[in-house]
Amino acid sequence: HQDTTAGHAAVLWDAARVLTKYFEVMPQDWKGKKVLDLGSGCGLTAIALGKLGANITMTELPGHTLVLQANAEANLPAEGSWKVKDCVWGKVGETTAWGPVTDMGCDWDFVVGADLIYSDDSTPHLLQTLQHVCNEKTVVIISFELRRKKDLDFLRELKAVGFGFRKIPAAELHPVYNAEEIGVFRIQRE
Repeated sequence: HQDTTAGHAAVLWDAARVLTKYFEVMPQDWKGKKVLDLGSGCGLTAIALGKLGANITMTELPGHTLVLQANAEANLPAEGSWKVKDCVWGKVGETTAWGPVTDMGCDWDFVVGADLIYSDDSTPHLLQTLQHVCNEKTVVIISFELRRKKDLDFLRELKAVGFGFRKIPAAELHPVYNAEEIGVFRIQRE
């Protein structure tokens, strides 16, 4: 479920639907893959990956994990390979307006996220987090709604710090759950 009165972290965004359905048709065996879901929100994407066999860590800002935890408990086995954690983006060792930056480690097979590009304040912190959590083999798959031209700056900034990206073509997305204004991107260190 979602809670539209609890702010952006508890809303089910369209980009999460598109990303989740992409994972269902993506040719990838998720069993045992170590996956970090940044800004999990309600948890749709993470729960779907958990059901596909991923070892999933769901994250949200401190104080915003209640809906996420409840949805995970309702939809994933109690003994499953999943957990919910607080996560503040940024450079490890620093403190942001959201609190001390969380060290999420750097041994992930995949890092995923839906609609993470929504604020000029948070986007630089997201970039710092990706630089920290990604090793040379980590694959990042994110989706976001292109609301304004400035949102594309994130992709240029990724290139500037050594990441390459590919927009997933519409032909590779779910045939029903896709939208022209929502991009799905595969990102990896070059």
